[in-house]
Amino acid sequence: MFSKEADMFFEHPSSNRRSPGDFGILYRLRRDIFLCMGTDPNTQHSIPYAALWPGTMAILAGIDLLAKFYAGSDKINEVGQRFRKFIGKYLGSLSPQDQETVYQLRNSLLHSFGLYSETAKGKKYQFALGQDLGQLISSPGTDVYVIDIRELHRRFEGAVSQYQGELENDTALQKYFSTLFPKYGAIRIG
Repeated sequence: MFSKEADMFFEHPSSNRRSPGDFGILYRLRRDIFLCMGTDPNTQHSIPYAALWPGTMAILAGIDLLAKFYAGSDKINEVGQRFRKFIGKYLGSLSPQDQETVYQLRNSLLHSFGLYSETAKGKKYQFALGQDLGQLISSPGTDVYVIDIRELHRRFEGAVSQYQGELENDTALQKYFSTLFPKYGAIRIG
């Protein structure tokens, strides 16, 4: 990787380092996501319990985190634009409508731990979460969206890998990363 900070940030979640020490935020987040999704982060094997809603919330927070680094900005009034731009590039082929749907899922879960969101223009989103449905987003009715959280997790992990690969060779992305790393890149755990 282009820097030891990037090595720390992108450390694979199966690495089981112990405290105390400095840890990459993305590394810690991904370990928690795997655990919440019912997977032992150390072995990548299934475990008999899961916390799927918090896991989905952590995935969406991870997208927010990576979107800051990708954009080189953490301005509050640019959250939606950053989020949609990142997932449009890295979460597979998503239409602008699907990008907005995932962003509204983010808003509904992270802002109110619920499955309802409404835009300033009055567009409503009622969500249901499912698993292994074969597609990320389906819409069985008006204003109703079903999100496959396993597919969201797979795509998130793919986005991490793809962004990491691009970061290795793109000096503009490296500059953005280096600028934001002191704020959002690492945490000291005692």
